Amino acid sequence: MKRACLSGAAICLAGMALLSAAQTGGRGVTWTGWFSDLKCASARAANGTFTSTNPECAKTCIKEGAAPAFISEQAKAVFTLKDSPSVIDQLGYHVEVQATVDDAARTITIRKIKQLGYDGAACQRRKH
Repeated sequence: MKRACLSGAAICLAGMALLSAAQTGGRGVTWTGWFSDLKCASARAANGTFTSTNPECAKTCIKEGAAPAFISEQAKAVFTLKDSPSVIDQLGYHVEVQATVDDAARTITIRKIKQLGYDGAACQRRKH
């Protein structure tokens, strides 16, 4: 009897987790990339460039109302931040994020950020 109750509870919990993911319209990911503003990141992505943008420019744009964005190395795409913490202090850093992504809406909700290293602006780095 106890085993049946535990199995039922496990099925119920799994069902609730799936329902929650379906309701948010997203999937969990762990990606690396950079934070930027949507305008600069989208322009670079249109040319196939998925690297950091100028952090000072992105900071100015975000403070003036531009939408913050995440540039994903794995997805080779730019996602608008949704319900996420401020990323002003993360601009210029190569980061790893744990997040929920809504591919259809092109949005990402950040749950955790880990700084990997400071890159600065791609245009300021030496070419190898």
